[in-house]
Amino acid sequence: MDDGVIEVVVNNKPSGAMKFLRALFIVLAVLSLILSAASLVFLAFLVAFAILAWYVSGRIQIDYEYSLVDRELRVARIANKEKRKHLGTYDLDKMEVLAPAGSYHLDDYKNHTVEHDLDYSDHEKAQDHPAGRYLLYLEGNTRIQLTLQGEEAEKLLDSVRQFAPRKVFRD
Repeated sequence: MDDGVIEVVVNNKPSGAMKFLRALFIVLAVLSLILSAASLVFLAFLVAFAILAWYVSGRIQIDYEYSLVDRELRVARIANKEKRKHLGTYDLDKMEVLAPAGSYHLDDYKNHTVEHDLDYSDHEKAQDHPAGRYLLYLEGNTRIQLTLQGEEAEKLLDSVRQFAPRKVFRD
């Protein structure tokens, strides 16, 4: 494996529920502003609804970034294409298997107890076999759900496969 860094960004669709909540809180804040002229009690509601609208607007679109650096998978969350937060670093030397969801290679892990179930995927629900959804099992009962699609994702899978060829499957 070369010493370069491979990055994959999973773009999620904006959440319709969060958009609705933001609009609802803005309407309630404006209504509280109008009613605060009659009573100061509504001024507290105005502040509360404004804070909730601000909080919800920062979580409308959540994307994930996967970086492969020196046999480590680093995952970050990008909120509204502005704020980036590091979520974890996972040592791929402790990898047990990396395969598409629904793969027969994961049959041994169906009854496996999972202590840490981490979902860093695009959260789109498909019925049987979602395209691009991969499951990564690590030692210590950790399962990580990833979405790997596109050219950069293929490079990431190829790089992981170079140092762990018997643990990475594409079916």
